[in-house]
Formats: sequence, C-alpha cells, structure tokens
Amino acid sequence: MMRRAAILVALGAAPFLRAQEPAGGAGDIVQQVRAMSGSVSAGSLERAVRTLAGFETRHTLSDPDPAGRGIGAARAWIEREMREIATASGGRMTVELQSAKVACARPGMPREVEVTNVIATLRGTEDPDRVYVVSGHHDSRNATGADAKGLAPGANDDGSGTAVMLEACRAMARSSFPATIVFAAYDGEEHGLLGSQAHAEALAAAGVRVDGMITCDIVGNTMGMDGVRRDRHVRCFSYAPTGNDSTGRSLARAVAAAAARHGGPDGPFDVQLVWRGDRYGRGGDHKSFFDRGFPAVRLTEPREDFARQHQDVVVRDGKAAGDLAEFVDFDYMRRVTSVVVAAVAELASAPPAPVVLAAEGARDRYDTKVVVQLPAGASRFELVVRDTTAPDWTQVVSMEDAGAVADDRGRFTAVLEGTCIDDVVVGARTIGANGSRSRASAAPEPDRFQQRRDGVR
Repeated sequence: MMRRAAILVALGAAPFLRAQEPAGGAGDIVQQVRAMSGSVSAGSLERAVRTLAGFETRHTLSDPDPAGRGIGAARAWIEREMREIATASGGRMTVELQSAKVACARPGMPREVEVTNVIATLRGTEDPDRVYVVSGHHDSRNATGADAKGLAPGANDDGSGTAVMLEACRAMARSSFPATIVFAAYDGEEHGLLGSQAHAEALAAAGVRVDGMITCDIVGNTMGMDGVRRDRHVRCFSYAPTGNDSTGRSLARAVAAAAARHGGPDGPFDVQLVWRGDRYGRGGDHKSFFDRGFPAVRLTEPREDFARQHQDVVVRDGKAAGDLAEFVDFDYMRRVTSVVVAAVAELASAPPAPVVLAAEGARDRYDTKVVVQLPAGASRFELVVRDTTAPDWTQVVSMEDAGAVADDRGRFTAVLEGTCIDDVVVGARTIGANGSRSRASAAPEPDRFQQRRDGVR
C-alpha cells in the first residue's frame, strides 16, 4: 500500500524536469554543466561569426588556398581554433581534416565534389566507442547556388552553427566524459549535405556506435520577417520513420530535458520539440545520420528571416538583404550553446540507454509491468511516463518506487501500480553515478495482428 501511494504521488507530479529533480542525486553533473555553461561567451561567438563572414564566401568550390579568400582560408582558421582548444584537453582531443569525393546532383555543380570536414575528437575515458557528434556546416552560398566567387558571407547560415560548435568544443575540452564527443565543421551542406554524408558513411563503415548527433544550423537570428523578436526558445527537429518514439525523438526529448534541468540564470529558455524531420520540404546534416540509423536532431532559431540566408548582399526596398553578421543575435547564440553543452555533457556522462524489453497491463487491475535490460556497467534506472497524447515525458518513477527486482539474467521487472497501459507510453533511462541521465527508451508496441496469428489471446 505504501509503494502504491508513492507511485501515485509520482505520477501526479508536475511536468518532468521542469519543476522537480528526479530521484537519484544529481549534484556532480549539475556542477559540471554549470561550470561549462558559465564559460560560454557571447563575445567569443561574435568573434567567430565575424571572422567566418569576413572570408566573403565559403562556397565549397571557392578558393581552396589556406592563405586566400574563400573556404580554404576559413577551413584553415577553424582548424587552428580547434587545435588551440585541444591544448587544454590534456592530450584527449585530436584534430583532423577529413576529405572525400562525393557525388553531387545540384544544377551547375560538378557531378563529383571534393569536400573537406574539420573534425575534433574528445576521446572518452570509460566508453570511448560510444560517440556523440556536435556539428555546424562551414560552407555558404548566395542566391546562385553554383556561384563560387560572389559574396556569400553566411553569417547565420551557417556561421552561427559553426560558432556554436566551436564554443561548445571550447567549453567542454577541459572536462572528461565516459563517452567520446566529436565536434565537426561540415563542408558541402548547401549542395546536398555532402560533408555530413561522407562523415556519417565513414562512421557507419567503421562500426562506430553513434548514440546521438546534434547539428546547429541557422541559430543566430531572432528578428522575424514580421518584425517580432523571438529569443526565448530554439526549435529541435527530429525524424521518426514510424510512431513517435524513434531514437531521434528520444534524443530530442533528452535535449529538452537537459536544457530544462540545467537552465542558466537568464530565465526560461525552452527547447521546442517539433515533430517533423526538418522545416517543411527542407533538410540538414542530421538527415545524413538519420539515413544511417543514428539518432540525430537539428537545432534552429524560432522563426527564420529568409533575407538572411541564400541571398545576394544587396539593398532591396531600402533594406539590406544578405546573410550579414550585423543581423546576428550573439546573446541568443550563447543560450543555444548552453543547451548543446548541457545535453551533450549529460548524455556523454551517463551510461547508454537501457532496453525496455516489454510492458504489459494486468488483467484484473490497472497496473503496468515493465521489463528493463540495463547496459553493461549500469546499475540504476528510472521509469518515465507520458499520456499517449502528450509530446514529452511528464512523470518519473524511481526503480525503488516501482519495486524493481532483478532476475538471474540481470533483467529488472518493475510495476507501475494504478497505471493503465492503454493510456500511457512507458520508457526507461539509466542513471550514472554522478546523477546523469541517458536518453529514454520506450517500450515496444506489440503487433496485435501478429499476436493473433501466433495464437496469443
């Protein structure tokens, strides 16, 4: 009776991670994230954006000379920045250029394009084969996609995302994490996601376990075309081949949870979960990772001004058009960077997500039994619950309150008393020794038609 009461209180609690801290002591990860987020600088972000825009164009086919004007010089600058950051990592961070020839189908472009990504790898200490990727794309374009010489400063698209990636790298380089974190500046995004395609393919071919990829693309403008400034949230897009509980959607919820949990002193800054792969009819580098089965999301500003991307630098109707640094909100970018740092630090510190083997309702009462398999090295988990109509987890139940019991194969069986499985989605996530949480895994939906064919009543 006491356990039933405890669970009912938990299930009636305020929305998860927005009003209370789940059980399991999170002091260490909170302190770590607070220190890293506190080092994020709007001034550093501004310097990066203005420097990138100052190369005049970063078109993939522009001047490759590191000492020239164009993408070669921009790439060389990004590499120098990464190598300087790496000196603070105690030897755990390495920097490399990754080049590949990739097929291209865009009008006016060669059928095959050589792209070069700049990649910094902060190797994990305990589980280095599990990888999280943070990216922006450093190439740019103007209104004529194949124009490799005209002005294309690309301050917001995607100087902003590249700057956020670099600043997150700077903030996290001094810390150590169980899992590996890769920071990437992709080439060729504007011509078919070419650089991220090459990177994702290489990771998949090498059998790398990418447990999450976050790309920041167009995260610097807060003034809409309607004259309204929107600077209190960032949109998070994720793909789902079926249902609403893909690994990408799970990652999106984890990003939102980390942002809410580790929010800074500036007041509320939300992650708006958008249940669409990307903006309508458009795409970004996270698609390359989704296509290879990796969890991936895209962060983008609340409402885009299309005069600030893919446009020639001109004066139109008395207003400047073009993707210029003067239109970027650097303090907004600082807050987006803090979201990225919080999410990646939380996930790279936690054990991998568990596997929810089954969830089933009782026949004689409104209880739900959940069977959870923890990954190697993990010993704790918690259950998360949401109504079938709710977009995000709203309730959390500790393994103790759910009466979790392990069998001889290390599988835990827990019971949510008073919970009708018909009305909710149930998941679980692991808890690290420092209080960090993995992304959640949802219980599989049974195929009732297959059950009937198998004779299951």
